[in-house]
Amino acid sequence: MASLTIKNAVKRYGSVEVLKGVDIDLQDGEFLVLLGASGCGKSTLLNMIAGLETVTEGEIMIGDRLINDVHPKDRDIAMVFQSYALYPNMTVGRNISFGLEMRGVPKVEREAAVLEVAKMLQMDHLLDRKPAQLSGGQRQRVAMGRALVRRPEVFLFDEPLSNLDAKLRLEMRTEIKRLHKRLNATMVYVTHDQIEALTLADRIAILKDGEVQQLASPAEIYDQPVNMFVAGLVGSPPMNFISSTVTRTDTGYGAEISVRANDGDQPVLLDLSDHPTDLSTHVGRKIVVGLRPEAITQSGHSTGSTTQSFACDIDVTEATGADTLCVLNWNGKEVMARVSSGYAQIIEGTMDFAVDMSRASLFDPETEMRLG
Repeated sequence: MASLTIKNAVKRYGSVEVLKGVDIDLQDGEFLVLLGASGCGKSTLLNMIAGLETVTEGEIMIGDRLINDVHPKDRDIAMVFQSYALYPNMTVGRNISFGLEMRGVPKVEREAAVLEVAKMLQMDHLLDRKPAQLSGGQRQRVAMGRALVRRPEVFLFDEPLSNLDAKLRLEMRTEIKRLHKRLNATMVYVTHDQIEALTLADRIAILKDGEVQQLASPAEIYDQPVNMFVAGLVGSPPMNFISSTVTRTDTGYGAEISVRANDGDQPVLLDLSDHPTDLSTHVGRKIVVGLRPEAITQSGHSTGSTTQSFACDIDVTEATGADTLCVLNWNGKEVMARVSSGYAQIIEGTMDFAVDMSRASLFDPETEMRLG
């Protein structure tokens, strides 16, 4: 395996700049997920690494080797596509081994490599079947086997699970995670599914309009989003954004909001005293307080270091099985809270909620960038 370095990568189609100076340094054996909405440039970047798209400016290196002008077949990469791209007239075993055959690998070695990969993917009993006889998940395993058997320096995955149903996606996510752990392989994985990104990645690169918004571990992306775009993209339900003004209090700083409770709007001062950001220069200025739904829960349940409780009216509840989502009204807008599953029967009414302010993220409403 090898490291992957992307330096100031730019891609233009005529006057349209699709990628705008992407910098990513991927260590040997690291799993990177490129996450973003359709049209953000993630698949274009993957295709540039694969050699399917040319690099307008910048450099792409595998290990110490510059590969900008290297033909795709000479880059020592393997790619797994969204469409399985299997040969329908070939058996599973032949589909997996065909690349090795084209490279002149002896038959005995090919057969041994195919059997090893097939056992790894738990499909050695399928080697004599044709693709038409397989389920979607089995076909995707064959596509992965075809990539694995080559033992390339870098694996590239282009939304490989998007054609599978929810149960199969979960199973294949686990399989890919297990493979990465077993092979310690360098992998780059494109997806628009945040759950795939959070569960698979060592690091996530979030793209928007051809630029990397944040490159960090899943935990840092989730807990310390660099801006409101990242905060709103990652998390289900997404982070709540509450507009307010910073005020000075006896103990430090706060942000006053209006909460719907007992059929009326009640003022509440969110405590910002223990927030690590120096708010002295923000007093009297607008601010956006970001709170994940799990930071707003039933009173007595939160264990945060800075927790405050107050009553809120519940507009709607949504039972998800493991927990219950409650829609509240703060500042005249919907705010989502996450409470224990035992509250699934609550239809409406007023309840005491605890807010863990130690988990709050603060943003500048003009730049939408994180404060601190």
